[in-house]
Amino acid sequence: MSDAIRGTVLLRQAGTSDTKEVVSISEQGRGIPIPKSAGTDYRYEAVAGFNNDPPRLGLKPISIEQPTGPSFEVEEGGHMVRWAEWEFHLKADERAGVVVSRVRARDPDTGEWRGIMHKGFVSELFVPYMDPTYAWYFKTYMDAGEYGFSLQAMPLVLLNDCPRNAHYMDGVFAAADGRPYVRENMVCIFERYAGDIAWRHSESPITGMDVSVLIDLL
Repeated sequence: MSDAIRGTVLLRQAGTSDTKEVVSISEQGRGIPIPKSAGTDYRYEAVAGFNNDPPRLGLKPISIEQPTGPSFEVEEGGHMVRWAEWEFHLKADERAGVVVSRVRARDPDTGEWRGIMHKGFVSELFVPYMDPTYAWYFKTYMDAGEYGFSLQAMPLVLLNDCPRNAHYMDGVFAAADGRPYVRENMVCIFERYAGDIAWRHSESPITGMDVSVLIDLL
């Protein structure tokens, strides 16, 4: 196996991990600048006080409120979501990430439910790092296939990842020994006002105007 550190490759034969023996060292990264740790944290709370600078953003918090609650419903303890004339099953899968299944919509003419999609998810994520050097050329990951989307997922944080009006779902995964374990807040659902007008119509000299706003369910 090999360990790559910015152009430096340490080669170790199988079984030498216990003895910590390095078989050879390939140094091809000379002259590559290595950044220092100071001044590399770009989060707002760190940047605001860096070098005694005043806060640079000056932004005030934004809060989205729904006084009467959200327009969607989630079965208590379940994963069925109903919104407007739609319903679907939503869950976090350790291999595929977020899975949307059993999607149905109500026909506006007949009032009957119509099947739209049996199951949908991201099948793969291809990440070509495109570095031709010896230490990195082989790092062309098929990320979902090698790791699993949700295995690398982190719990969503209120007001950082999702707004205040979000509903959270946990993920139940299988450990290496087959035992189930829970990862909290893997998925969040919320409505947002997109800020876009779906359509707008007026006709002169007739007064009045028809406007339709756009609301998304995420």
